Amino acid sequence: MKKLSVLLGALFLSASTALADDFLYLQCDTKFSKISKDLRANKVIESDEGADVLLSKVDLINSRVMTSEDDAEWKEVEIVNGVYSVDDEKLVDGVSLSASMFLQVDPPGQMTVNVLSRDDNSSVSFKVTGMCKEVEASVFEKALNQ
Repeated sequence: MKKLSVLLGALFLSASTALADDFLYLQCDTKFSKISKDLRANKVIESDEGADVLLSKVDLINSRVMTSEDDAEWKEVEIVNGVYSVDDEKLVDGVSLSASMFLQVDPPGQMTVNVLSRDDNSSVSFKVTGMCKEVEASVFEKALNQ
């Protein structure tokens, strides 16, 4: 699902698995769920579940990540002890946004993402879980060129 890839790319994402030319290439097989609620009526407006494959290129030396879905632009990240994590909260135009992410990059492993967007009237909850494995650079390059 392209929306998932774009969202996760925007958050942070993707580490790579096969170490070549100082890069790690990752393929993360994920499952996601999204729940939108009308808070005033205490009613679920929309519920969606699915699966997606996310591909990333990770530069461990310079602490940056690029996803195949992210216009091939590097994002500066902090990778500590082989783990990329994000824990962020913002308030923008009356909407609170809370996002957390954990991605085991080196060695590749588990990935979890939780995002909650909420205002006075509604909320959207987005959860992703998955496992990442190392892949060859050609797998990432092929996805990037599609």
